[in-house]
Amino acid sequence: MHSLNTQIHIVCGGLALALGLVPLLSPKGRRLHRLFGWLFVIAGTGLLGAALAGILFWPQPGPLVIATLSAGYNFVGALRALPRFRTAPGVIDAVLAVAALTACAWLMLAMGRGNASWPPVLGYTILGMLSAIAIYDLSRHLWAQTWRTHVREIDHGLKMTGAYFAMMSAGAGSLLRDGQPWSQILPQAVGTLVMILFLVLHIRKARRGQG
Repeated sequence: MHSLNTQIHIVCGGLALALGLVPLLSPKGRRLHRLFGWLFVIAGTGLLGAALAGILFWPQPGPLVIATLSAGYNFVGALRALPRFRTAPGVIDAVLAVAALTACAWLMLAMGRGNASWPPVLGYTILGMLSAIAIYDLSRHLWAQTWRTHVREIDHGLKMTGAYFAMMSAGAGSLLRDGQPWSQILPQAVGTLVMILFLVLHIRKARRGQG
């Protein structure tokens, strides 16, 4: 069973990274973006499902657990930000955010000294960023109408981008173990730069719309 789960994880991971490039690079809202976006969701669900099964039934290293938590939370959050979930942010989103914060706190306490390929500072950084996202998600209940009107679109885009690069980081860390921790740091760093770029473009677009 473990071998089968690993194969599913690898196949779905490769498909998710390949399919995810299309919605990442294509014009948002277009048919191509939506089609490949949902294909990415299917592959990503298989990938994260296999990763979760691996964590629950077989001992896994801390880096994989943290990467799965980061990718999974951003992935689900991005889906919850789609217009079809018109009640978001709601109770489900609050429960998910609290669960993520609890998991982050537990992982920080259990981190230990780490090792050469997984320094604690890397784990603390990823968990700190994820905690900040979860706190932001909780705050949305205080400005829900403004969020739905002005922030939902970029919320979806940034979280899905974060999930994509978290998947890439986990995959690179597993396949290029001799290159750790840089094989995991670089995808995360590139992902952060891409998200900053998307945010800047979104703000410029919003300002042009107001002008």
